Amino acid sequence: MMNVLGSIMGKLLRFVYDMVSGIGGTEPEVISFFAIAIIVTTIIFKICLLPLNISQTKNQLKMAELQPEMQKLQKKYKNDAQTLAIKQQQLYKEANYNPLSGCLPLLIQFPVIIAFYRVFRFPSEFAFTEPGLYESISKNFFYLSNLDHPDKTMILPIIAAVSTFLLSWMTQKKQKELSGNNPQADQAQGMMNSMTYFMPLMILWISRRLAAGLILYWIVSNLFSTVQQLISNSLINKTEEEVL
Repeated sequence: MMNVLGSIMGKLLRFVYDMVSGIGGTEPEVISFFAIAIIVTTIIFKICLLPLNISQTKNQLKMAELQPEMQKLQKKYKNDAQTLAIKQQQLYKEANYNPLSGCLPLLIQFPVIIAFYRVFRFPSEFAFTEPGLYESISKNFFYLSNLDHPDKTMILPIIAAVSTFLLSWMTQKKQKELSGNNPQADQAQGMMNSMTYFMPLMILWISRRLAAGLILYWIVSNLFSTVQQLISNSLINKTEEEVL
């Protein structure tokens, strides 16, 4: 499975690289065509995920619409947690709402991250298959001379950790506002709260030894998702105001 995904991501990266180098003219001194290809490939992948993210946003908007009913149930059954949970599940089912759907885009990304890792570990196998081609191309990115190597300055790993925290914090904050006092959602929320702090630390730790190109992918992906989340939160807030 990983070899298949690696082959797909490698071919996409190579296609974008050929396109960028073909129409880009003279290669910039500060940023290589290879670095540009990583950024563009990441954006293409995130755009491909837009239907899933739009579905997630619609789910969140649905939850915002359900908030008045949720608050009524919470007030009515505040001393009966079991009945409250049953009534909330009935409300979710009638509204076709899944409180755990927010984790789906992240779960889908993990296999892709692993596939990208394989691409950067074996670039000559998955992307630049011609003998000697990968070694011959420039791989610099501003202060980094080679994105194939870890960023010893820790600048990219720190940015990756901060962007991961910001995105996780924004996402779980809105999910908490929408979930109310639902016991089942609270369990998922507790896991998300832990991940908000654990994930950035994990990203910072493992980024020390990963290819800087992979960390660049992660940062661009986070920035794209952060903009998406800002737009989503704005739409949800507007829906809540209209409902109330």
